[in-house]
Amino acid sequence: MATLEISVVIPTFNRKQYLLETLASLANQTFPCDRFEVIVVDDGSTDGSSEIASQEFPFALRCIRQENQGDALARNNGAKHGRAELLVFLDDDILVEPNYLAALYRAHEGAGNRIVVGTEILWLEAGNPLEEAHPVRSQHSQETELVDVEFPKVCSNNMSIYREAFIGLGMMQNLDFPGSSMWCDADFSYRAQLKGFEFYRSTAAICWHRDYVYRNLGNQIRRWREASYRAVPLFQKYPDLIQYLPMFSDKTPINWSHDAPALILRKSVRWLASLEAFLWLLEKAFKVLNQLNPSGRFLEGLRRWIIGGYIYRGYRDGLRENPSFDFKTS
Repeated sequence: MATLEISVVIPTFNRKQYLLETLASLANQTFPCDRFEVIVVDDGSTDGSSEIASQEFPFALRCIRQENQGDALARNNGAKHGRAELLVFLDDDILVEPNYLAALYRAHEGAGNRIVVGTEILWLEAGNPLEEAHPVRSQHSQETELVDVEFPKVCSNNMSIYREAFIGLGMMQNLDFPGSSMWCDADFSYRAQLKGFEFYRSTAAICWHRDYVYRNLGNQIRRWREASYRAVPLFQKYPDLIQYLPMFSDKTPINWSHDAPALILRKSVRWLASLEAFLWLLEKAFKVLNQLNPSGRFLEGLRRWIIGGYIYRGYRDGLRENPSFDFKTS
């Protein structure tokens, strides 16, 4: 019997069809199916997701069901049940290329203090990207296979780490919010950074992320406003972490004795552009321009300003509800 070398952990919540497609992509791996297992952690789904345990796949599949506690604790639960040395975390809306697991396994090379992510490509079109020709495959095959990345770019929806290291770092830790584990990745990778871990991206481990949030502006507004609101407890826990997340550089209150004049100007402009009436005008302009020319370059810049405005508003909401947070340290 072959040695089990990879445990793939997939948290899921009410995405049965997407989950089945993710599992189908894992069934076509070049990495031998008898050398990896898949652990699906059903986080209280009501759509029958746990029924996939009765289906047959060429790899060993286990389905663990827990009460709805969020994907961070689901990943921890799956990791604890893993039987292999290397953990690969995947989300249930991601499809992986056939060489994905083999590339991640190769990327670790026995290094116990290494975290590796694959090359994630956002896929918003209809159809299955694995069944269509795409230039990205040949593009990445010509690149250096391992690329250094900064720790804030590590995301647990597509991440590999040795099981012993994951547990030793304290696993995922939520920030006392229900549901999605926003910022748990930053929390985890920052702890790994402090312990001297290395962070890489494998250009050969290609995966396709079918993230519904990016299908329209409204979804992005809701996600980023909530994410920035939830960021305040993260910075309370790690005040130095904010400097590694440039999206907040012009969102914090002006520190007149510390901020450079250019930064004071940026923060003032951001405050103005985040007023409710101004954001309303920007969103109306976006809607009109999107109808006229959906691929216009100006449209992307406008989208970023709108999202930035809601990041500002969400973050300030979080500060108001946490008055004890000394933002001046950031």
